[in-house]
Amino acid sequence: MEFSDILTIPQLANALALASLLTILASGLALIFGLRDVMNFGHGALFMLGAYLGYTFSGLLNFWMALVIVPLLLALLGVVFEYAAIRPLQKRSQMDVALVTFGLAMVLSQVVIKIWGTAPLSVEAPESLAGSIDLFGQRYPTYRIFLIAVGFGTCMALAAWLKFTRSGMHVRAVSQQPMVARMMGVNTDRLSLLVVCMGTGFAGFAGVLAGPYLSVDPGMGAGILISCLIVVVIGGLGSIGGAIAAAVVYGLIQVIGTLLSPTLAVTAPYLLLFFVLLWRPQGFGRGRVD
Repeated sequence: MEFSDILTIPQLANALALASLLTILASGLALIFGLRDVMNFGHGALFMLGAYLGYTFSGLLNFWMALVIVPLLLALLGVVFEYAAIRPLQKRSQMDVALVTFGLAMVLSQVVIKIWGTAPLSVEAPESLAGSIDLFGQRYPTYRIFLIAVGFGTCMALAAWLKFTRSGMHVRAVSQQPMVARMMGVNTDRLSLLVVCMGTGFAGFAGVLAGPYLSVDPGMGAGILISCLIVVVIGGLGSIGGAIAAAVVYGLIQVIGTLLSPTLAVTAPYLLLFFVLLWRPQGFGRGRVD
């Protein structure tokens, strides 16, 4: 079997669709870690909550309204997360905060099960994105093309915000030299609140996008959190650009591994993590929030 027979255009597009979803999640996770030194193990649960809320609002209103409302609701939840967990524990060790976020994820998972149950749910793609289109002579689902465009477009917009706006430059400054940034008059508390709300909002946004792409079930958060953590570590802790590159590599490895061997699909990401940490411990990125 030749490589060209394995990685066809649809398979490459599948890899990019998975990568686009992971980049949104990983970017939110990297933002929070880059500024607050907090590894949020509740990120997967927030993604799952976003998917369930997307299912509900898509039914009550429509998919497009859900894509706006749910990230805003998750951003408000980020305010609670900032004031109830991060700030009270900011002088504690990273492990303490990580364990608290893990506990919050467990609580949130049980709340979701209590409200929506354990049966898998499905979300229909909006009518304008239903069906398939011609992609270099082969049919491919329209919604996945939309997912690729929105996913990478969102992350590119985030990267532009970090590089060219005043608040984005403040985020980069605080992530690199927090004491110096405070001395220069940067309001780090307000900036932290903004970043945490953006991170949780990104999780909700990714959850809504995942609805028509994946099955909505209580286990989806834990599964994608592991993938997201691998992407963040490979990309470089706190690096947005590195997370995008790592997500694309991860997506390609997953798709190729699935076609060759299910066992390879499971083990390949961990092997990639192992070799990257041996070869380049800092990951693909150049630094925090780059």
